[in-house]
Order: sequence, then C-alpha cells, then structure tokens
Amino acid sequence: MPRNLQLFLLALLGFGLPAWAFTLITDVRAQQLIVACAAVSVFGFLGTAYLVPKVASKTQARGICGKDLNKKGTPAGDVPIPEAAGLAPGCIFLLCVICIELLHYYDIGSLVGFVRSGFVGELKAEPIADAWLVDYNAALATIGFMLFLGFTDDVLDIRWRVKLILPLFASLPLLAAYSGGTGIAVPKPLLSLGLGLPAYLELGILYKLFMVMLTIFCTNSINILAGVNGLEAGQTFIVACAVLLHNLLAVAGWAGATPGVRDGHLFSSYLMMPLAATTFGLLVFNWYPSKVFVGDTFTYFAGMTIAVAGILGHFSETLLLFLLPQVFNFVYSLPQLFKIVPCPRHRLPVFDPTTGLLRPKDAPDWNLVNLTLQLFGRCSENALCVRVLGFQVASCAVAFGLRYLLQGYYK
Repeated sequence: MPRNLQLFLLALLGFGLPAWAFTLITDVRAQQLIVACAAVSVFGFLGTAYLVPKVASKTQARGICGKDLNKKGTPAGDVPIPEAAGLAPGCIFLLCVICIELLHYYDIGSLVGFVRSGFVGELKAEPIADAWLVDYNAALATIGFMLFLGFTDDVLDIRWRVKLILPLFASLPLLAAYSGGTGIAVPKPLLSLGLGLPAYLELGILYKLFMVMLTIFCTNSINILAGVNGLEAGQTFIVACAVLLHNLLAVAGWAGATPGVRDGHLFSSYLMMPLAATTFGLLVFNWYPSKVFVGDTFTYFAGMTIAVAGILGHFSETLLLFLLPQVFNFVYSLPQLFKIVPCPRHRLPVFDPTTGLLRPKDAPDWNLVNLTLQLFGRCSENALCVRVLGFQVASCAVAFGLRYLLQGYYK
C-alpha cells in the first residue's frame, strides 16, 4: 500500500470517530470550545509540518543524528537521519494549549463577531474557574518540563536507570498544583463481598504516589515500544485519538457521565486534540521510510501528556486499558530493563539486506516488536509497524467494549 494512502487511512480512522462523537454533543458552549480547539489543532498540525524540517536541519548540523539500523547493509542505512525531531511538535503543542486556554477565557460567539467586524468592538470575557486555571497551568508546567528533560536526554544520552526517574521530577508541578480528589470508587463486585469496604475509599498520599507511578509508566512505556519507523508517533496518535473519542462521548453524556465527570473529559480533550494533530504532523516525516527520528524528546513529552490527561481528566483506569500494548511490553521487558537477562543497547530485530525483511534475534529480545516477529514471521519494517499499530487499534477497541459493557456493573 502506498505511503500516503497508509497515512490517509490512519488519519481517517483517528480523526473520523471523534468527529462523529462530536455530533452527539448538545451543549452549545462545549460545542463552541471544541470547535475552537479543533481550529487551533489544525494550525498545530500545519505548524508542526512546517517546523519539523527546520528542527531536523538544525539538529543534523549539530551532529544530533543517527543511522537507521533496520536498513543496515543498504544505501539507506548509511544516510544520517536527524534526531530529536519531537522538539517541533512539543513546542507547537504547548503554544496550542496556551491559545486554547486564552480562547476558553473569552465568549466564543463574541470573539467570532469581533474578528468578523475587523477587530472592532469589545470582547466579552467569561472568567475561567480557578480549578480550570490550576489544571491548565499544572499541565503546561509538567509537560514543558518533560519536553526539556527529553531533549536533554537526546543531547546528553542519559543512562537508563536515570531515565526511569526523570518523570518523577517532571511530575512535581502537577503534584504541587493538583487539587482534585485523592480517593477511588470501590468496584461493586468488591462491595458485594461484604468486606465492610466504603463506596468511596480515600487514599490520600497513596493516590499521589499512584499519580507519580502513572507518569513514570506512560513516559517510559512509549519510549521502550520503539525502534521501527513510525511506531512511536503512530502509537501516540492512536492512543490520543482513542482518548479523545472517549472524552467526547463522555461530554455527550454517554454512560451517565455527571457534570463533574464531563468537565474533566472536556479538559482532557483540550490536550488530546492538539496532541493528535501535532503528532500526525510529525508522523508525516517519521512514517516509513523515516526522514527524521522522533527521539526521547517526543516519547517523553507524548507519554507525559497522555498521563496528565488521564490524571486531570480522572479516568486513569480507562487510560490503562487504552495502553494495554504498552503495559504488556513494559512488563515483558522488565527482565532486560533490570538486567536480569542481558540487555543490548538497541533492542532491535535483525535486518536481512538480501531480502529486505526483519527477523527476530537468535537470542530473543524481550519486547513486543521482536515478539511480533516470532509469532507472525519475517516481514518488512513497514509491515511490522502496521502489525504492532493494528494491535494498538484492537486494544483500544477492546478497551471501549470493556468500558461501556461493564458500566453499571463494575462501578
């Protein structure tokens, strides 16, 4: 299948389902804000598509580049590929969220009239509630900090054991500003056992610890499910679109979402829309054959953004369902990550230049990419990426099925 057609089908699937969910929303104010967010996100995509080549030329000029090991032995394997291209979508994403925060402050109807009149007249302001301001600023600080740490890693090549705890430092602004609940609703099956558990269990500091662990998992799970052109950006795009679909269905009132729940999902959609748009802008250059490498700059920034959306949107359990491939890959990789079994620097499959196909190593690497090759046989790099992303799509579909089928029975 041609490269552009693959990207078109991915965009159609990723953006089409959230667009359908938007038609179910009846609240006019929510509709206006989502449309405004979508408009900003379109500019985010265009800005990313423009900036990625600029960033790539700068990083390559500074020697921040590498060879594509999955093409070793061919002319393409000797071409230096610019790294740390994730800096472009990361910076554009932060600008998008700041613009969305400003649009949230103003009455959208009055803003449209102000623009149509040639910027004559007076804008009507609708002050944001303090809770919204706290969420916006906490998200911007945490994601921006993680973007900086990711770029630092690309430049300084930080060791793995240090990488695992970097999200801890980046999550500090989120922990300091977090003002939401610190308890969980106890599942109904547990309540029915007669153990004397309350319907709502206050966790206190343990919930804050869970938040830290979730940020560490999300940032590193995207980072270690990698090594194939388009895989890091592809999985991020699919997860972001799945979360956005879940957000918009909740805003529309599906599954009996209360006003408080809808507000959390509305805020999450303000993060997921620009994340999906900027990630797709990067994917245009990172899809096979890749012209740029996304680097830890992107994987850390993207993973942290997804974690922040789950935490501030208050749907961390559902988020983990969307991340089933990452959960499996993380658990499956633990023996190598903790050096229980030997762990090479690059846990990549073996490329055969005579056939152009990838195969698993003789000494197996403990990750999902190599496991896919072991289970389904040799294939091209592009086919391998599509297979893993197909598993990602299937996992998100299963997550939606579980989430809505168990509604009312689980909680």
